[in-house]
Amino acid sequence: MKQNSSSSQRTQTIIVSTLIGVGILLLCGLLVFAFRGNLLQLLNPATQTPTVPVAPTVLVPTVTCEAQTFALGGITFQLQNLTLAPDSSLAAPPATPGVAYWLQTTDGNYLFVLGPTPENISLQTTLTTESSAKITWADCSSITYSLSAPEPNPANISTLAGQLSSGLTIFFLTDESGNGLIVRGDITEMILP
Repeated sequence: MKQNSSSSQRTQTIIVSTLIGVGILLLCGLLVFAFRGNLLQLLNPATQTPTVPVAPTVLVPTVTCEAQTFALGGITFQLQNLTLAPDSSLAAPPATPGVAYWLQTTDGNYLFVLGPTPENISLQTTLTTESSAKITWADCSSITYSLSAPEPNPANISTLAGQLSSGLTIFFLTDESGNGLIVRGDITEMILP
């Protein structure tokens, strides 16, 4: 019986040793597979050359547009600044063809005033709800708006600063005294440089 017991222990030892050996071989195989690209470098560290991280080259185009413009109904206007009076009212700007006056307000609220030139009055009558307006800034970024129909009630430029809403407001002066019509727009596209 003693011999049978020692034979059984020997068999168990052989099986356990075989399983441990297979496990070690599998582990080595997995390590070789995991480091297959770096295996030669790991085995021969003396021939490694130090790698210096190199930052990628970033090219930033320096595009400058000719001038800030406001495009509306197929006409492109040059922009000129419009400022509030000390009492926060607006005065009617001169009736200059090809110029849109821009009141620099908070982001998201853009006000453009078009003087009472025959071209601008004619343009106002051709705008529909399918019309669009596009602002191009000096850095070549642009914002495009879809327009609504002109508001039915006439307004006066002196009270316009208090009537701004989010988006675009275009004020068409109809006479030199500051009366006019309002057209509003909602943003449809923004392009950044």
